[in-house]
Amino acid sequence: MKKILALLLASVMTLALLAGCGGGNNNDPAKSTPDTPTQGSTGTPATSDDGEIPTITWYMVGGGQPSNIDSWTQKANAYLEEKIGVHINIQCASWGDWGQQRAMVLQTNEPYDIIFTDSGSYTSDVAMGAFADLTDLVAETPGITDLIPESYINACKINGKLYGIPAYKDNAAAQFFVWTKEYVDAYYPDYANIHSLADATPAVKAIKEGTGEPPMLMNKDGLSCVVGNRYDQLGMAGMAAIGVSYYDDSGKVVCTFEQPDVIEQLNVLHQWMNEGYTNSDAATANEATGMCGLGVGQGWPSAAKGWGDGRGAEVVVSAFGDPVVSTDTIQGSLACISASSTHQKEAMKVLELVNTDSTFRDMLAYGEEGVNFEYVAGSTGEQRVHKINNDWTLAAYTQGTFMTMTPTDDVAENPYTTEVKSQNENAVSSVALGFVFDKTTVADKIAACQAIFEEYKGLIQTGTGEPTSTVAQMMEKMRASGFDDIVNEAQAQLDAFLGK
Repeated sequence: MKKILALLLASVMTLALLAGCGGGNNNDPAKSTPDTPTQGSTGTPATSDDGEIPTITWYMVGGGQPSNIDSWTQKANAYLEEKIGVHINIQCASWGDWGQQRAMVLQTNEPYDIIFTDSGSYTSDVAMGAFADLTDLVAETPGITDLIPESYINACKINGKLYGIPAYKDNAAAQFFVWTKEYVDAYYPDYANIHSLADATPAVKAIKEGTGEPPMLMNKDGLSCVVGNRYDQLGMAGMAAIGVSYYDDSGKVVCTFEQPDVIEQLNVLHQWMNEGYTNSDAATANEATGMCGLGVGQGWPSAAKGWGDGRGAEVVVSAFGDPVVSTDTIQGSLACISASSTHQKEAMKVLELVNTDSTFRDMLAYGEEGVNFEYVAGSTGEQRVHKINNDWTLAAYTQGTFMTMTPTDDVAENPYTTEVKSQNENAVSSVALGFVFDKTTVADKIAACQAIFEEYKGLIQTGTGEPTSTVAQMMEKMRASGFDDIVNEAQAQLDAFLGK
């Protein structure tokens, strides 16, 4: 859906894109020195009042502050003042700056009202007392609870209290093989029936023989979905070796890389590397360039348009496994309200509006009407958004629901209320849905094991290393660093959660 889809799916989810090739299922933004935050068009300090009208300061992430933020803010404020009696001050950091800027805002107690976060930092932010308890406030904003499934709200509770509102979007993580149409048309037109790495082997073989180039390009992150689309990783961001199977209701915490279904996929990746179906430098490459016949992306079927735009070629997709839903996938985008905000009720009304009002939702997602986008009639008569330019830099997935966004004019049906909602409703649900692992007692051991995983990740998840021996080496080091203690602690907590 034009380039907005690339922005919608930029990652931080837990789950991200390899669809353009050259990357893994990893969307952690690169870290760099943060810029000094800029003020919105009102020129007022964060969380201050403009006369009698509260100004709600909202920290977001994307491509940085839009060039037309001043004129956009004037129009948004006029609309918000009429609807709910507030003004807004958007502060958008760039992806590269976000990690450090977010930490600076929280650690220095800089005034703000709403801030984006996700599963990677949510629990630790709550532990430091950064966010307000929204348990009672959410009950007073029925627009949120009417829209977002109760199980999704509950999955964001910590010790029974709610500190963040999840964006109701593609909360189920669905992976897709993304094929360059030119190559499958020429060499393997039966791509639509491919749903596993083993199924894909004849196709990548045919493309390699037809083009003389490796069709699958990966960087050192490799395919994290080899584990991620089969195991709930219990909030263990950056260390994929622990998980609970989506397909086993026992709730047993295991070493994922030692499980037969993961080993099977790793063996296929290793075969691909040996046969030259994957770029040989994948284990060490920060980026991979060259001919791209196959990638893997997280999204929904019509996201193919955006993936193709990113690749510079028309693409087609086939589902890679089932959509899955867990605490991590639901917490891929959260809006949290500052514990120090003096306008918590007003901030909650802003979150309610963005989740229920299409006009305001479109303002945040697409920018300024008449400057960044315009409304047009779609092919079947429904209202659609036509993007005038790609200058609007806010990441739409960080703001709120997809369900009230007006689709762009290159789709006939609304993919949010059809494809995305269907994936959510038909996803395989983790037995640990709603469970939040308290890592306090094993934090040092987790950090040590994460460092070991980073050492071996490129070898394992790209197929470069022989799976059995490489996994054995990694796990020997992890177990010497307390891996089994982490498993035992996670199991004890999960058993308590499940009432065992």
